[in-house]
Amino acid sequence: MSKEKKVNRLFTYLLLVLGALIFLMPYFYMLVASTQSNTEIVGGGVNFRFGDQLIKNWQALMARYNYPLVLWNSLVIAVLSTVLATVSATMAGYALAKYKFRGSSWLFNIVMLSRMVPFFATLIPLFYLMSRMGLANTYAGIVIPSIASTTSVFMMRQYSHQFPTSLMEAARMDGASEWIIFSKIAVPVLRPTIITTGLLIFMGSWNQYLFPLVMLSETDKFTIPLVIRNLSISSTGEVINYGALMLVLGTSVIPMVLIYAWAQAKFKENDIGAANK
Repeated sequence: MSKEKKVNRLFTYLLLVLGALIFLMPYFYMLVASTQSNTEIVGGGVNFRFGDQLIKNWQALMARYNYPLVLWNSLVIAVLSTVLATVSATMAGYALAKYKFRGSSWLFNIVMLSRMVPFFATLIPLFYLMSRMGLANTYAGIVIPSIASTTSVFMMRQYSHQFPTSLMEAARMDGASEWIIFSKIAVPVLRPTIITTGLLIFMGSWNQYLFPLVMLSETDKFTIPLVIRNLSISSTGEVINYGALMLVLGTSVIPMVLIYAWAQAKFKENDIGAANK
């Protein structure tokens, strides 16, 4: 390797390390602040020294909310929404891309038009429908509307167009059913797109605030964004516990980091498999 290439590589690594430090610094500060008292956090300047208030901050958080249950609520809603929405979007996008039937173009136009409607415009009617069905203040009331993800359907349709039609025709000549073609041939080819779609859906569901705020009224059903909002305001004159707030913020990121690491591993497996082929 030439000296110029070594210098370029070293410069690239330095930039990557610098970028990683810049992006990780706020998260590291959240972890540090979760161990500090209010005086240390808001006392002026940025204090990166670990404190001794972690247990007290945890006790203050648990006095207001059952935080493990809050994590469980968010996880259940996010996982169910992701699985159901990803499956429905994959099937719908594949069907719209590969099957031509009467009204298919109109159906796709309706999907596109629905993407232009702001969510808050449908919030009250959606809440009314869920309430009339007895699904207010339930997991199902949050999960069911998320199944129809028009953005995910659009993504899957666009990428399904790249799936070779010749493979479908060859499979049909070998006697494969349409379901076998979809599940055994199309899904493995579309796996990177499916993983990306699922990751985006999980992120949106995990960070969703407005709809759970309207649908959920019992604290035992609250999700993490609702707890963060309640901890960050003081409507009763109570002093905001910034240490407890930082504790929630810091731990709420962990599932997203794990999901991202899993997705990265799957992408690498796909790349290695494609290279071996």
